[in-house]
Amino acid sequence: MRWLTNLKNKICGSGGCFSSILAAVDNHDDADRVLSFYTKQQVMFLDAKLGATFYLLQVGIALFIVIYIFIMKQGYLETEQARGASVTHVSGDAVSVSSGATGSRYFSVEELTYPGIENGNVFIATRQNVYKQMRGFCEDPDMPCASNADCTARGEGVCSDIGLCKEHSWCNVDTEPEIYEMASDLLQIWTRSFIQYVKLAPQKLFTTEAEEAGPNEDYTFTVRQLLMMAEPLPVNYEEVAELGAVFEVGFRWECNVKLDVCTPKVNVRRLDTILDPDNIGFGFKHAEYLDDGHRVTNEVRGLRFFFRTTGVGRKVSVAAIMLNASTSSTLLAFAAVIADLLLGKVFSRRKKYNARKFENTPDFSEYIADLEEKKKQSTQVTDLDKAETMVVQKEEQWLLQFQEDAA
Repeated sequence: MRWLTNLKNKICGSGGCFSSILAAVDNHDDADRVLSFYTKQQVMFLDAKLGATFYLLQVGIALFIVIYIFIMKQGYLETEQARGASVTHVSGDAVSVSSGATGSRYFSVEELTYPGIENGNVFIATRQNVYKQMRGFCEDPDMPCASNADCTARGEGVCSDIGLCKEHSWCNVDTEPEIYEMASDLLQIWTRSFIQYVKLAPQKLFTTEAEEAGPNEDYTFTVRQLLMMAEPLPVNYEEVAELGAVFEVGFRWECNVKLDVCTPKVNVRRLDTILDPDNIGFGFKHAEYLDDGHRVTNEVRGLRFFFRTTGVGRKVSVAAIMLNASTSSTLLAFAAVIADLLLGKVFSRRKKYNARKFENTPDFSEYIADLEEKKKQSTQVTDLDKAETMVVQKEEQWLLQFQEDAA
């Protein structure tokens, strides 16, 4: 059996895999016992109540698979998550009279949407404070102080009587700024959204654009309309015009890619109250320099709209049906498990059921011990041979002695 030992070393190495089988063959055990096949023994219980329980469990699980997995969760569809793009155009203008220093001003769409630095997103100005400034030595409202030592950040500086640092800075020329509140609620935002499902339908592009050129009425909104679409509560323009706000406008596409037509749902939600409830609003400052010593600082508040396009594409797929059916069908095995638990733990005849379901074997440890003891006590073949040889020798000795005496 040297070849078998070499095969064992090649296959198992020092790991000892299949060691029990190879050891049995090395010891010349019965091949039928070594290569035996194990199968389960089933017991059929002739009980209508138990059988009805098992089949009701199977029907319930089957209904769950069909209704929940295939109908409610649409398990027969193959899905793809995708992100698209958004393009926006704003039209309109406004004229506002200053509530501070006397003045009136016309705001074009370029001024109301400044700065347009993000593709697809829009900023709409609602309030603007204009400060005329010049270089000089004056009190800085952003630098409070208690002594002159607090005013050395920019070099030479002193603390004024009203608790502000007086130092080199941009000084306001007018006592009051020009404050403009623009009626920007009627500005129109024309939105275009695009999405493509490259896995399910790479040749199709879904878009909100109509066949005719120009804005689509269904996706052209005024600022006030977008605010009233906010969830969970609509927002009035007058509530956010002073401090500004940040909104997300989402185009959600739920498309059957087999069809040529698909329309998105538009959702609006406010973000600044979620991200920082203690510092709501949106604003920024920018300066316009007239010469080296004079400038105009604009403090702008407004509405920031972030446009997002997302979607899920779906189509009927045989592969998805087979996958969900095969994985879900494994749940049917729970019917037998639950029925077994009811059979052995709950039903009134559980003792009778258990007596027929389980077969108790003898205590093999005691059986083997008794067998070994019997082997020790039994007469061995070699002992019989020795006893027979001794009897023969005694008879021969007796026969020789008898013959000597007779002579």
